[in-house]
Amino acid sequence: MTLDSNLSTPQARRRAKTDARLREALCVLAKDPSAAPTVAGLARAAGVGRNIIYTHHSGVLEALRELQSQREGATEAVAGEADRTRSALRYAEARNIALATHNSGLLKRAIEAEQRAERLERRNAQLVQELDRIRRPVPIRTCAEAPDPSAA
Repeated sequence: MTLDSNLSTPQARRRAKTDARLREALCVLAKDPSAAPTVAGLARAAGVGRNIIYTHHSGVLEALRELQSQREGATEAVAGEADRTRSALRYAEARNIALATHNSGLLKRAIEAEQRAERLERRNAQLVQELDRIRRPVPIRTCAEAPDPSAA
């Protein structure tokens, strides 16, 4: 870009104004992380045609390309971090599934043990009752106390 140093010509003044508008629009694009830094977006924001940027404002074009490369580097870093986060999330989900499976196995064993303990307690109660019945004293009858078979 070769501007006249004294801005005495209308073309030089117009190029200087356009350059200022382009640089201002580039600053706006640089501050807005959601805006894509493209030539078309820069031209739209500055209110000029794209060809003007390519033909007369190579300095602004270089600054735009530098901004694009910075954003790509930042995007790659964010993408790498997102990949690491997704990987950690998948690992945590797999670990949760493994723990849930292990816990369900332990719960099943605990329920079976409780059921077995209840069965054993019932059987123990039956055996205690039977033992008490067996240990009960049996009265011995004497012959005099024997019932008369003919009376029946």
